[in-house]
Amino acid sequence: MNFLRNGLEFVPIWLMGAGIFLILWLAALAGRWGSRHKMRKSSGDAGLVVSASLGLLALLLGFTVSMAVGRFDARRAALVVEANAADDVRQRLDLLRPEIRQQTLTDLAAYLDARLAFSAVGQMSNGRADASRNAAAAADRLWATISREYQHIDSSTRLLLVEGANAMFGAATSRDATLEARLPESLLLLLILFPITSMALIGYVSGSTRGIYMTASTEMILLLTLTLLLIIDLDRPRSGTIHINESALRSVQAQVHNSRNTNEAVVLQQAPARSTLQTER
Repeated sequence: MNFLRNGLEFVPIWLMGAGIFLILWLAALAGRWGSRHKMRKSSGDAGLVVSASLGLLALLLGFTVSMAVGRFDARRAALVVEANAADDVRQRLDLLRPEIRQQTLTDLAAYLDARLAFSAVGQMSNGRADASRNAAAAADRLWATISREYQHIDSSTRLLLVEGANAMFGAATSRDATLEARLPESLLLLLILFPITSMALIGYVSGSTRGIYMTASTEMILLLTLTLLLIIDLDRPRSGTIHINESALRSVQAQVHNSRNTNEAVVLQQAPARSTLQTER
C-alpha cells in the first residue's frame, strides 16, 4: 500500500481536504439514494447500526489522534535532545587549545548545517538521499578530526569530548527514527473506508428527509474532514503544514558559528606572537 502513503505525501493538504469532504458527502448522498429506492418497515434497527458505527468511528479517531500527537511530541522531544547534545559538544570544545579547537568547530558547524538541511528536505524530494549522505559525511569528518586530535589532549578532556560526540550522534539517529515513525498504512486505509461507510449509513437512515438532517450531515462531514486532515498533517513530519520548531537546534548552530569566528580571531592573534617569540629565540 505504498501508493496510499505516497499519495498522502504528494497531494496538497487543501486539495486533500476538498477531496475527503466531497467523497464523504457523495457517500451520504448515495446512502439517501439507496434508502429512497428500497421499502423499509422501520428505521429503528438502522438507527442502532448508525449509532454503533459512529461510536466505533469516534473511538478510532480518538486513538488515531492520540497516536499522531504522540509521534509529534516524540519528534519535538528528539529535536531538543539533539540540540542539547550538540550544545554540550560545543561547550566541551572550549577545553581544547585554540589551534586544536578551530578545525573541530569548523567540522561541527558543517555537521549542524548538514543536519538542518536534511531535516528541511521534503519526504518525496529527490534531494533527500543527497542530504542524508551529506549529513553522514559531515559526521564522519567531525569524528575523524576528534580522533586525529585525540592524542594531543589530556585523558579527562578526551572522555568528555568522546562521550559528547557519541551522545550527539546517537541523538541524531534517534531523531531520524522519529521522523520515519509513521501511522500504519492499514490504519490509514481504515480511516478512509470507515468514515465513508458511516456517512453512507447516515444517508440511508435519513432517507428522503431534508432540512435539519441534511444540514446536520453536512456539518458532521465537515468536522470529520477537519479531524482526518489533522491526523494526516500530523503524520507528515516533512511535507505537512504542522512543523516542529527547530529554533533550539538553530540557536546551537548560530553559537557554533560565532564560537568558530571568535576562535579564529584568537588563533590569528596568537600566530604573530608565536612567530615573534621564535624569532627572538
